[in-house]
Amino acid sequence: MPIRVGLKAVRPSASGVSRIWLYVTGSDLNEAPPAWLKDRSTEQEALYVLEPRGVGASRWTTKNPPNYVERSHYLLGRTVDSGRVWDIAATARYLRRLSGEKAEVYLAGEGPAAALAAYAALLEPDIAGLALCRPPASHMDNSAPPLLGVLRALDMPQAIGMLAPLPLTLIEAPAGCRQTAADAYRVAGSSGRLNERN
Repeated sequence: MPIRVGLKAVRPSASGVSRIWLYVTGSDLNEAPPAWLKDRSTEQEALYVLEPRGVGASRWTTKNPPNYVERSHYLLGRTVDSGRVWDIAATARYLRRLSGEKAEVYLAGEGPAAALAAYAALLEPDIAGLALCRPPASHMDNSAPPLLGVLRALDMPQAIGMLAPLPLTLIEAPAGCRQTAADAYRVAGSSGRLNERN
């Protein structure tokens, strides 16, 4: 059975659009994009809301225990959130192709969705930039998306730093994420592409 995700056009792509914003929601498609994203995007830019697997209309029941869906992913060596990362990357690729490869796709997310967006940008070359609001400080936080084995290689601050030299806006990010990102962008010679807002 194919995996289905929800995608809603708040401002659909039109001819001549040079930037597409893809907001990864943590609730459902009817959630209005947050004010901080409206400040980042303009009326001339397309804006879509993505509902990855298990969010909103595709939410499954979470009888606790046994949480069958989450457990089955672990048994396969994956997590639901690692699948969501691929959902985001695939949707970004789809939107770029929809524009005829003329528009750049920027990701936006808040909280755990910001972490998922960061990992999708590391995997998908069609993603041109990001705006991340309140990403988790660490994968040890309860709010952080579980990704198997991630702490063997890096934690959230290092993942955000690896986004250099992509244009990145950090909004109300934890101090560790801000500092690591600033250091990485400075070393990459792209300090001007990192914006921080509190």
